[in-house]
Amino acid sequence: MTAAFFEMRAPEGVGADVGMKSPPNFATPDNSHNSGEPNANNPERTAATASSKLPLAFTVITGINPVRLTKIIGLNATGGMRKETSAMLSWGQAQRMVVADLNCLKSHLDTLTSAQAVTWGVTKDDAVAVCTQGDTEAQQAGAIARTRENFKFRAAPGVMMLDHDGLPDGELSPLQFRDRLIAAAPALADAPMLWRPSASAGCLSPDGSTLSGLTRHRLYIPVVDATLIPEAGKALEALLWATPDAGWCDIGVAGQRLPRCLVDVSVWQPERLDFAGPSVLVDGVTRAGVDGVIYRDATAQFNLRLLIDSATPSIKKQAQAGLKAARAAVSEKCETARRNWVADKAPALAQRRGIKLAQATNVLERAVVHQVLMGDFELTCSDGQVVNVAQLLDDPHRWHNTRFADPLDPDADKRVAVARLLNGTRPDLFSHRHGGMRYELRRQSARVQLGRGMRVDSTDAVLQVLRDRSELFDFGTNAIAFVADGKATPVSRDWLVDHAGRVAEFYSVKTERDDDGNVTSTREIPEDAPTYIANAIIAKHGSRNFRKLTAVTTAPTLRPDGSALDEPGHDAATGLMYVTTEAYPLAVPSAPTVEQALDALAKLWHPIRLFPFADEVAIGVTLAAMLAACLRPALPTCPATGFDAPAAGTGKTLLAKCIGALATGGDVAVLPPTNEEEECRKRLFAALRGGSKVLLWDNVREPLGNSVIDSFLTSSLFADRVLGVSENVELPNRALFLVSGNNLVLTGDTHRRILLARLDAQIETPFKREFEFDPLNEICTNRQTLVVAALTIVRAYISAGRPKSAMGRIASFELWDDLVRQPLCWLRERMMESGRDLSDLPKFVDPADSIERAASENPETSKLAALLNAWIATFGTTPTSPAQAKNKAAEVFGAQSVLFDALDEIAGQNGKLNVRILGRWLERHAGQLCTGLRLVLANKTNGLKRWTVVRTVERAATETATAIVARVAPSCEIQNGTETAGASQLDDVEIF
Repeated sequence: MTAAFFEMRAPEGVGADVGMKSPPNFATPDNSHNSGEPNANNPERTAATASSKLPLAFTVITGINPVRLTKIIGLNATGGMRKETSAMLSWGQAQRMVVADLNCLKSHLDTLTSAQAVTWGVTKDDAVAVCTQGDTEAQQAGAIARTRENFKFRAAPGVMMLDHDGLPDGELSPLQFRDRLIAAAPALADAPMLWRPSASAGCLSPDGSTLSGLTRHRLYIPVVDATLIPEAGKALEALLWATPDAGWCDIGVAGQRLPRCLVDVSVWQPERLDFAGPSVLVDGVTRAGVDGVIYRDATAQFNLRLLIDSATPSIKKQAQAGLKAARAAVSEKCETARRNWVADKAPALAQRRGIKLAQATNVLERAVVHQVLMGDFELTCSDGQVVNVAQLLDDPHRWHNTRFADPLDPDADKRVAVARLLNGTRPDLFSHRHGGMRYELRRQSARVQLGRGMRVDSTDAVLQVLRDRSELFDFGTNAIAFVADGKATPVSRDWLVDHAGRVAEFYSVKTERDDDGNVTSTREIPEDAPTYIANAIIAKHGSRNFRKLTAVTTAPTLRPDGSALDEPGHDAATGLMYVTTEAYPLAVPSAPTVEQALDALAKLWHPIRLFPFADEVAIGVTLAAMLAACLRPALPTCPATGFDAPAAGTGKTLLAKCIGALATGGDVAVLPPTNEEEECRKRLFAALRGGSKVLLWDNVREPLGNSVIDSFLTSSLFADRVLGVSENVELPNRALFLVSGNNLVLTGDTHRRILLARLDAQIETPFKREFEFDPLNEICTNRQTLVVAALTIVRAYISAGRPKSAMGRIASFELWDDLVRQPLCWLRERMMESGRDLSDLPKFVDPADSIERAASENPETSKLAALLNAWIATFGTTPTSPAQAKNKAAEVFGAQSVLFDALDEIAGQNGKLNVRILGRWLERHAGQLCTGLRLVLANKTNGLKRWTVVRTVERAATETATAIVARVAPSCEIQNGTETAGASQLDDVEIF
């Protein structure tokens, strides 16, 4: 047995039940911080750790299919150690566990079997079945997939695991490992820890010789707040790279530079399996009975914030320098290894694929240098079958989500990589080996000949290549778009030239002739992609035959007809493109029940439940905004949502960002507002050209409203001139428009295009409030689930037959009314009838109620109401010109009169009334109904217009005076002031 076995000693003050059978003193002169009493008498340690009555939570996974989760360890042909990787879990049981302290954790880990593993994230339910992501039937029956949506680090005590897999040039005993760790991260000196050997450490051959020493270690640290584990992991990584010899770069078999640290920095995911159970030993292999050891106070819990705060900006800068130096140190060796790998693999690849050696060399070099796998590159399936990339691209439905070996290291785990071919993005192969690497999958480049008289043929050839690759789209009227990073971006001529050079190899043919004109030789000359091809393709408006693109979404959505779009890819019928990085995207229920819709509403409400909504209208508007964020790609038009409050710091911008995160999956950039129309048009158009899905105008201070915003919100296409180019471009408008500000004021027609949700914290300093969680982080983390919840509500409404639940239909936003407003109002009725506990559900009303409120608060509406009432009180039915109204107000009643006040609000200038401004204002508001009154043109003589105010039938009926009723033509001129017989009470255009 090696010395490493005997160095494992229990610390002083820790009982023998948690250490070795005969524990000696653990302290040594150079690590005295490991000895002594627990934290009771040390105030500094008390700040770092604290005893807690709350238990440590984690999850135990028990495999059912297969029944073995851990590795098999045996002997290879030479007598060395052979390891078979753990089996992939397809069906099992998750059990949430709680233990009081490290003593109990140690005892529990010691009882695990080879059929069990641990996740340090916890599930929502105490016990639940676990299936694969692709098993949608099991998930609909209540099982969960092992994903980050189902396994979470909670804001409660948990466990942070540190995994040490060895050094490149030596071995560390458990003592040495912990000393090196604390040297890099001194904050961990007082952290309670449980040491256990890795499941493959400490193995002995049948003759008693060592197969693997105690050089691979696990440390388990109980922590106060498990949500900090990922952030603490990044901090620890920075501290290690800032410490000499704590970080290095290994050299991969193909010459890759592989950054490594003292601990594995890829293990801090809540859903990741920790194979803490014992390995299955075969071929006579045995394992020494080494017990775990606890350091410090077993009942304490470590505050990870201390570790996070120790990674200061200067430490992070040192870490970057350390990583750069480590890369540089192996650069030459990596280059040599890469050349050798390519030279070794290229001849066999050329022979198997029937290609030239130079082409095979290029294929391999592109794989290792650029992480691009060309069509001739060969991959090894999990069953050992060898296929090439072209085969995957030719049959994506067959090979999507198939497991492969790492493309550069296929002799290791055959299931470490997965092909992602139907996610709507560029096809790729993601390998989890070496911390994770994405390899783009491409076909071999096409070859296009250039030459005199071949412009048309060359252009057509490139155009056909672009059609076959299906990467470019016709976007709007005349733009070409490229989809990347989940958004559509119009391309320029220069971009298209560069792209053509990447997807095609251009060449010309030079012919040599003798004196008699006979061809003696020909040779190909490489050429750059010509600009004229890009110009010709851009100019082919309507004849490029690219796929039409309307919008890009990175989550499921609904089509305009209400059907679910939950399969990634391009939908030809609607022009919508669904792209995702999820291997198994969530499906939208086709016919959910009312109960499922109410559960979905509870999910939507949970992240925003603590915002101080002023009333039920504000809640209704916010819920409508959440549904609209998920449906916006399918909605031709959509009203904006404004969040206002009486004071700063109430949460307006945060709530707006939460809504935007449903549409984007991340934080939303804010735009400074403007009411100047030309600048407003430029900003909106620039945002659309940049592929923005959410436009957030933050901190609006002036009254908001102009014709550009009005047309933007009610138009499915938005056009403007591209700066520097003399041409107009018309782009699809599927952006979600959000506004925030204190005491927002909407003017003109904008008041009916923006729904207002008011927040009011009811305190003087709302910015000092504290919350138990971050709503934006919760929405970003659970975005896919929340989007499906929103769509579930709409699908339940559609399955119920689309009953009309809200009165009227909002003009200009008809589809929004059908798929957002009506489902919410329908669900509100069902909620009141359900009889279920409503404590987890919001109380809300029709979001359209906000429009009526905004109309009553619209400054223009207030001016009109004051004018109409003052006008009819002053002039009755007498036709009156603007000049007469001015004189009447000034001469008869005086400056304080009601009429003068009304006119002064409209046309006042330096205490005087401007007749021209008044006349134009009256023309703009002719025929507009307000408070049961309407301004109409009575007559026009020699260009002079005279106006009168008429009552509606309803207002006339409520007044004691004789009703003044008139029939008004569409031009707002009186046709007949007395005849009203036979008129409909509902015709508010004609009946007065």
